[in-house]
Amino acid sequence: MKKKLKKPNKYVRKFCEFFGSKPKNLGEIRLADLNPFKRTFFIAWSNKKNIGIAMLVFILAATLVFAIAKKETVRITLSLNYEEASRGQNPNRTRYNVYEFKSNEVMQMAIDYAGLGGVITPEELAADIDIIENNSNRIDPKDKNSYYISSSYQIKYTKNRKIKDVSIEDMMSLICKAYNEYFHERYVGNKSVLKYQLGDISNTEYIEIGKLFTQKSDQMLRYIQQRIEENATFSSENTGESFQTIKKMIQNVQNYSIKKYNSFVRESGIARNEEHYVRTLTYTNEVMDMKYRKFMIDYNVRKNGVTNYDAGMIGTVMVPSINNRNQYYMSRTNTGTDYMTLDADYFLDKGNSVERDIIENNDIIEKINQSEPTKEDYAKVNELIKSVDDELKNVAAVANATDRDYLKHTTKDYLNFRVADNRAMTIILIQDVLLSSIIFFMLLCVLGYLIDGYIRDRGAINSEEL
Repeated sequence: MKKKLKKPNKYVRKFCEFFGSKPKNLGEIRLADLNPFKRTFFIAWSNKKNIGIAMLVFILAATLVFAIAKKETVRITLSLNYEEASRGQNPNRTRYNVYEFKSNEVMQMAIDYAGLGGVITPEELAADIDIIENNSNRIDPKDKNSYYISSSYQIKYTKNRKIKDVSIEDMMSLICKAYNEYFHERYVGNKSVLKYQLGDISNTEYIEIGKLFTQKSDQMLRYIQQRIEENATFSSENTGESFQTIKKMIQNVQNYSIKKYNSFVRESGIARNEEHYVRTLTYTNEVMDMKYRKFMIDYNVRKNGVTNYDAGMIGTVMVPSINNRNQYYMSRTNTGTDYMTLDADYFLDKGNSVERDIIENNDIIEKINQSEPTKEDYAKVNELIKSVDDELKNVAAVANATDRDYLKHTTKDYLNFRVADNRAMTIILIQDVLLSSIIFFMLLCVLGYLIDGYIRDRGAINSEEL
């Protein structure tokens, strides 16, 4: 016995009237005899007017919603424009990671630039950023298993409700600025020598501190000289200095402050631990004396070899040659005596250098043994250390800031940030509306199919109830 179903109320009847199939529009077609796909098609066709009305209303509503949402978002295209990017690397050949764009450090820098400290956290700001790869390149076109590397990315930022005093465009600009600073600071150039730090010198002898000053200033000088050879005319807008003026600043510290410090320490014979330092220098001299004797033996062997070389051999090894004026002349080729002479000069220079170090150490030992430094001497030497250290810190800070500006100038196209134009935003809007409309249409078709099944289950398809 067929179970009697409860009659639908007026709201259900209205809903079914709107989406249900219209028998009068189906003609002789029997839906029960069709498969689900054909059945769905004929149900939608018989109800095309109502579906058309529903689609029109939905498209208008979706366009309005997406248009409002677009005002709350901004999109940029991030492009990597350097050779290593095609291999998925940073300029210094470390692995590139685009998600550093939303790292806590970058987000904190952007928050500081915008003056939003205490308003929003780096984690909250990062949650409003989405990153999508634009294109990819295969590392090895012949290797089907090689992975893909993207060199362009879509960055979307959605406005955070907590940020009220900064526009969405300005906030995105500050985020890009922060990432650009972060990227150049870590992956472009090698500026470790400009990050001056003397370190712990509490147990370092005063003579060795002077050598440490000279070593660190020489490192900075060599780095700056390389920059001068690259671009001698560059001048930083922020510091107002060029690499030429920075070079003079370093040289001034070396020629005056460091020399003044070294002269005072040597002449006063001051040391932290006189007995221990003298023993150290004495042992160092013994080791260097053995090196000196070895270098001089090598030198004398080669010198004697040059002296005993058969002079007749030198005059016979000649070859005809031509100079830059197309004139012939007889050229003497390199012979054994030439190589021996070069080796002799090398070992003589090495021996003389070691001998100078020995003489210098003996002079320091003599000065220390004869000295009786006072409290005032110790106070003065500590004052000179602080003075030289401060000068090198200041020069390094100026050099580092100038070099940072120079790198930005020379690598300004490494990262390119391009805001999506109105045309691109319009295309995106149309795509979103079109995609959502297709999904909505499919839902209407499925809904029509389900409603038709509901009507049939109630045995109401030919009744006047609907």
